[in-house]
Amino acid sequence: MIIKNAKIYGEQELDLKIENGKITQIEQNLNGDEQMIDAEGKTLLPSLIDLNVALLDNEFSIAKLYELEKACLKGGVGTIVLKDSMEANLQGYALYFDKLQSLDVNILPSVNVLDKEAKMKNIATLVDMGAKVLEVSSILGVNFLKQSMQYAHMKEVPVFLKCFDENFDDHGVMNDSQMSFELGLIGISDIAETSEVAKMKELVDFYQNNACFSALGVVKSFELLKDHQSEISIHHLAKDENACECFNTQAKILPPLRSKNELSCLIKMLQDGKITFLTSLHTPRTKKDLAFDEADFGVDAIAVYMSLCYSYLVRTNILSWKELCDLASYHQAQFLGLNKGKIAVGYDADLVVFDESVSFKGEGLYQNDILQGRVEKNFIGGKVFSV
Repeated sequence: MIIKNAKIYGEQELDLKIENGKITQIEQNLNGDEQMIDAEGKTLLPSLIDLNVALLDNEFSIAKLYELEKACLKGGVGTIVLKDSMEANLQGYALYFDKLQSLDVNILPSVNVLDKEAKMKNIATLVDMGAKVLEVSSILGVNFLKQSMQYAHMKEVPVFLKCFDENFDDHGVMNDSQMSFELGLIGISDIAETSEVAKMKELVDFYQNNACFSALGVVKSFELLKDHQSEISIHHLAKDENACECFNTQAKILPPLRSKNELSCLIKMLQDGKITFLTSLHTPRTKKDLAFDEADFGVDAIAVYMSLCYSYLVRTNILSWKELCDLASYHQAQFLGLNKGKIAVGYDADLVVFDESVSFKGEGLYQNDILQGRVEKNFIGGKVFSV
């Protein structure tokens, strides 16, 4: 297969050849008997890789899994780490892992270290069966934290750390600020995140884990983690706490959206290379059409993830396409040990044809915005998917 006339990373027009699921040539005027796909005027990018994705209401069903796969393709996402939504025995997990392998999008399962009865799962067996990542909350008891980090080190699997003490601000629902006071809502303090980040940083250093500090939203957290791998959502770079005005529950996400000044500082840290990963923080919830206090935390975003990245980071000249793709794909591939995330000879042909000229009205958190650019085609392992 040859993709003709594509703007690689939105720049030079070149042809790209795919053989056996790999990129084998990138040159001008490639020809042959293969299938030809003309991408003239369109941008060719590596498929995005998202480390922080959940099913609807974080509940497993086959139907929800298929809907998530369709949303990933619409958003230009070829690989995800899927949060653990299972309450099953080992046989149930085995069936679940097998099902994930049958899908076209690369779905890497994570497992929560505790079960619903707050007991340690059989981590070693689950990893041997196919679990790719461990999920660890910073508020677990000290013995659970020790065992989790030891297992992660022993089995050489990445650990994703949720650093947030939900009990610090009991019933907090948005950023603790003048706006939360004016709206009469309980605020969430920065220290509910930063204190947990500091604690988990020490544990990671002690056990030498390959760790991702997931979905942070406070500048000080990233300052603490200058030598560690940290993650931020696109929403914390596109929106601030003002999105919560008029009790807009679509803006109720965790970590909460911060002040406009904090957003500017986060963008600067992103540009300076002090943040490692970008995520869509896809956490869709059905309980959104309620009072702000009662609505669920969450955001439905993966179906427009690449459009959001283009609209708020590339089109605004905060990042180039290449810089964006490093933050949203290549760094993740390196973290997971995958041969993806870059348009170069020898890499997996996980690619996206993106039309920068299209504009459309957003939904959910972006319902008042016009988004720019849309995914036209996906290539996963060289297989073509039109959107």
